[in-house]
Amino acid sequence: MDELEKLRQKKEALKRKERALKEKQRKAENHRKYQLGGMVVKAGFADLDDEVIIGLLFAQKEALADNDTLLEQWRSLGIQASATPEKVGVIVKFSDKPDEEVTKNLKAAKMRWNRISKQWEGSFTRDKVDHIRSIAGVENVSVIEL
Repeated sequence: MDELEKLRQKKEALKRKERALKEKQRKAENHRKYQLGGMVVKAGFADLDDEVIIGLLFAQKEALADNDTLLEQWRSLGIQASATPEKVGVIVKFSDKPDEEVTKNLKAAKMRWNRISKQWEGSFTRDKVDHIRSIAGVENVSVIEL
């Protein structure tokens, strides 16, 4: 193999690497756009017209240029809005087989049956625990700190 052929092969390898890097960058950009869209939905702006949303963003960008503390206020609000509520483990165990309606309601509440330990299990925020208790009965529900 002559030197010219080796150079051609190296050039082709570089082109493949460049295409792969561009594809990776494109995917990262698309993922970021997807995340931004999710933020618009989470903030409650999904029902607004596109023009209203973009106008709102431009107005806030201008406000940010004039106010240094605004960025920190926004960051604080974002952290509060993004905070994941603390969850607890919930176990429901019956001494006898429950009614079919109870079983149906536990499934609807996203509880899972563990056939090995013969109990219903799930992970919920504290405000959902009372709902599970109302379905299964207080005496059948145990809460475990995760």
